[in-house]
Amino acid sequence: MSGKPARCDVSILTVGFNSRAFLADAFSSIAAASQRHSFEIRFVDNGQDGSEALVRGLFPAASIVPSRGNIGFAAANNYLAREAAGEWLLLLNPDTRLFPHAVDILLEAATASPSVWVLGGQAEDGHGVALDSSRLTFPTIPALLRDLLGKRPRQLPPVRSDLAPIMVDAVSGGFMLVRRSVWEAFGGMDERFFLYAEELDFCCRVHARGGLVALVPRSKLVHHVGSGDAFSPTRRLMLMRGMATYYRKHFGTTAAVCCLWLHWLGCLVRLIASQVVGCVSRQRRETLRSYRIVALRPWAWWHGYADGGAAS
Repeated sequence: MSGKPARCDVSILTVGFNSRAFLADAFSSIAAASQRHSFEIRFVDNGQDGSEALVRGLFPAASIVPSRGNIGFAAANNYLAREAAGEWLLLLNPDTRLFPHAVDILLEAATASPSVWVLGGQAEDGHGVALDSSRLTFPTIPALLRDLLGKRPRQLPPVRSDLAPIMVDAVSGGFMLVRRSVWEAFGGMDERFFLYAEELDFCCRVHARGGLVALVPRSKLVHHVGSGDAFSPTRRLMLMRGMATYYRKHFGTTAAVCCLWLHWLGCLVRLIASQVVGCVSRQRRETLRSYRIVALRPWAWWHGYADGGAAS
């Protein structure tokens, strides 16, 4: 394992899972993104694709934390954070590429707003299109019902890169800056969330304690969602298990079951619609591939991560 500085401004925590193809771009972009602040990179590999060897060879200054197997995103970030040297913790997905000064801008916005405990930046896809997943809204029964009925969701105001930080419900865990003191006060992420919805849960707890969460539009990055396969059936299944875990934790029994039914019905509607027009639309065919398992096998995700493990 490489040595780490005794103290730095920000510890960048990256959890790999068969992400070798993206790591070089992600880590190569960090120096230009954090020109005004000292940083360390801490990496753990939850997969088995040789990512450790690549990081060790190309980025010898990075601290490689010994793998414990696929322990999940929340648990792996808690593991990385335990001996981190930074005043701030920045969760960074391996399938990203930061714009110049992305980290500087995020840290300066955080320093200027002590009441903001969690911050995120604006992600784009590989074609420069802004991703809505950069800012998340807490799920509600009315929102799930509107989605099921085919009504347009509540529109978030458009984000311009010249805007000041925007207060939001939650930001993506793929590029999320957290005050170290807040992380420790909360005990890090809830490890019951193996993958997905852990950032929703964390930000929900921040709001409950009186903290704020902000999106900083000027801090930008490219995110290859799902390591380049946003419609992966496995990704969709894990996302549904994460959301089921969230409903069961934050809602009463009756409301949680209502959310689960509405979420399942929404998946079933998408599957049926994709079958009807799939022959003429590539996006519909991809939607069909993504939703088939979660719509036809609700028992695979209905109970969330109650067993504490990955979806099979």
